[in-house]
Amino acid sequence: MLQRAPLRPNAKRRPVARTRPLPFPVGGWDAASPLSAMPEDRAVQLKNWFPRPGYGEIRRGYVRHAYDVGTDTSPVESLMAWRGPASSKMFAASGAAIYDVTTASTAASSALTGLNNARWQHVNITTGAGHYLWICNGADDPRHFNGSVWATPSLTGVTATSIVHVNSHKKRLWFTILDSLTAYYLATDAVAGAATSFALGSVFTRGGHLVAMGTWSRDGGSGPDDYAVFVSSEGQVALYQGTDPASANTWALVGTYDVPAPIGRRCFVKYGADLALITLEGVFPLSQLLSVDQSQAGRVALTANISPAFNSAARSYASVWGWEAIVYPRGTRLIVNIPSAENSASSQYVMNTLTGAWCEFDGHTANCWLVYDDNLYFGGNTGSVFKADTGSLDFDQPITATGQTAYTALGTAQTKRWLQCRALVTGTGAFRPQIGISTDFYETSLLSPGSASALPTSALFGSAVFGTSVFGASVNVSSDWVGMAGIGAFGSIKFVGRVGYNASIAGGEWSTATWGASTWGANGSVEESLVINGFLVMAETGGAL
Repeated sequence: MLQRAPLRPNAKRRPVARTRPLPFPVGGWDAASPLSAMPEDRAVQLKNWFPRPGYGEIRRGYVRHAYDVGTDTSPVESLMAWRGPASSKMFAASGAAIYDVTTASTAASSALTGLNNARWQHVNITTGAGHYLWICNGADDPRHFNGSVWATPSLTGVTATSIVHVNSHKKRLWFTILDSLTAYYLATDAVAGAATSFALGSVFTRGGHLVAMGTWSRDGGSGPDDYAVFVSSEGQVALYQGTDPASANTWALVGTYDVPAPIGRRCFVKYGADLALITLEGVFPLSQLLSVDQSQAGRVALTANISPAFNSAARSYASVWGWEAIVYPRGTRLIVNIPSAENSASSQYVMNTLTGAWCEFDGHTANCWLVYDDNLYFGGNTGSVFKADTGSLDFDQPITATGQTAYTALGTAQTKRWLQCRALVTGTGAFRPQIGISTDFYETSLLSPGSASALPTSALFGSAVFGTSVFGASVNVSSDWVGMAGIGAFGSIKFVGRVGYNASIAGGEWSTATWGASTWGANGSVEESLVINGFLVMAETGGAL
């Protein structure tokens, strides 16, 4: 019997289109690396996508928590919390008054009215007499709240209306004064009384004025090794260690360090066992900043991966009031508020505290932030306080998220025809992401249509298909191929997602609500999600030119 010999491989018939997996850019937004050498897990842009370990998701939205905080045109410029042993309260400052916004409803006005501004710095302190929220703004007499009433502390030795910043350090309240290099402090366990001056002019050789004071707890707690940290407007930090500033035996200067100039009175934020400082050149943990020369500071910044973007924002908007940072443990985020127009527009640079990956949020017109009872809140510009990280709407508007992966040559610098992409998606919303391909460092504006049909649903009684539907599925899955059109050696996937379309209809969004079906005033409470786990990209490599 004759047998045919197997055919030899024919090089001319090898597949010319190859498929390669690409990860979601879990390494976050990278504004510092060259586009041609950016790590594969980074993003050229990542707006409203939050990079989790292993995947990315569209951030959640916000709902209105309290309104009538002042008038409809009054910006909420301070959020503060009194924290007692068994209860707590949240306050918002707007216009000439401070309001109790503990309860989600209209704001109940407190006894504090007739104030000069709403930009209060604050701290909680516990003494033998009780638990106090102590606040100051550099224009009015300071106030304190003991859980039931507000009062004006009686202070001597200092001009009370000039106190613009307060810090609690080693059981003492310390004050920063307007346009001065002299700090003041009270006796231990005191919220009023005689204030003693502490001159810092001799250690701040660059001059300027004292901006703020913080406490650096190097071991993560409050103890004898805590440093008192003073920062000047000209970019110098003075560290002191000890307990009694009136005694040379128990109080000493550790050192004075040159650093980038700070931005705003709210320039310090507690960051784990560290103290982070917002400056013109980035956000720095003091443990790293003080160990390098100022000329090398950029390499130890928390914002190193986004330093060009941060530095550009700082140069443009450093004089605009509203800069501050907050750590949100429940959401594993460090949020830096970036105001671009005072009491009008802002965005946020957000870092995943687990991975150090950055992204950008827009849509939150925030002036100030607070974590209260583990939830995240911000003060808006229209007399309202909002609860963030909840629902699928920015109040009543869907959330649009845009991302772009790092450019890749797929292992060869030859020109390619980019054919298709497959996003590995899970979610509960009505839209699949739109996909496009940017080539050779030119961002595309051509995207696939965003599918308005819902993602494949889990099994529903009465409509499920036997052998097809998945019973008990908690999320929906999609991995459709999408055609692309691009030619170039390098390619970058641009992806745009949206959540909240169905929620906005359910909430009665104007122009999209359905008469007789939509519920007005739902305030973004409906939950939708859109998660991208990765991509598959198909490209055809051409011959050498």
